[in-house]
Amino acid sequence: MQPLLMQLRALFAEAEFPWALCGGYALEVFVGREIRPHGDIDLCLPETARADVIAYLLDRGWRIHEYRGMGKVRPVRSAADSEPGRNLMAACGETPPVRFFPSDEEGLLYHQFIPGMAELNFIDLLFSPADEDGMTVCGVSCPLEQIILLRAGLPVLAPEAALLYKAARADEETARLDHAAVYPLMNAEQKRWLQAGLARLYPDGHAWRGPIAQEE
Repeated sequence: MQPLLMQLRALFAEAEFPWALCGGYALEVFVGREIRPHGDIDLCLPETARADVIAYLLDRGWRIHEYRGMGKVRPVRSAADSEPGRNLMAACGETPPVRFFPSDEEGLLYHQFIPGMAELNFIDLLFSPADEDGMTVCGVSCPLEQIILLRAGLPVLAPEAALLYKAARADEETARLDHAAVYPLMNAEQKRWLQAGLARLYPDGHAWRGPIAQEE
């Protein structure tokens, strides 16, 4: 396991809320090899855990900002500062890969992300709607035990859900590389779930859509 992921596992070892590594790193954990370079680490979390996530990271010295759109963020000093439905960034240490600049809107800052990390000092926190029955990814609901898998002691977003997130950027090289490496290794159930999600989100067609029978 890569050092960054070992640090991530240690950071959330005492967390009592569900969380899962997502994005390209999650897909690499699934396939068991490196697919491509990565610029940052993404976590998928249920919206119901927002307050607990913020408190957990603040207690451990992390600084949190809320994405507000148009390249702007807002500092979050407690759960009360964060608006439901908004994603967050968390940074720590003296030289995190993000810089902040004054904006023309009171209380907001511009930010600039510098891809690449030698140590775990930046995390994107992506929140999804959730209830007692599970979590919703891109409008598709799924039980937590199906959507979050445990691999080498690390919770990771199931590959079908991770790819559904990436489907919106299917024309980008990183998404194409991820799909080409991961899709052939998914089982029939995972492929069916992804195809159903693609059909729902892209009824007019999508580069990744196709009949499951031809893939099995």
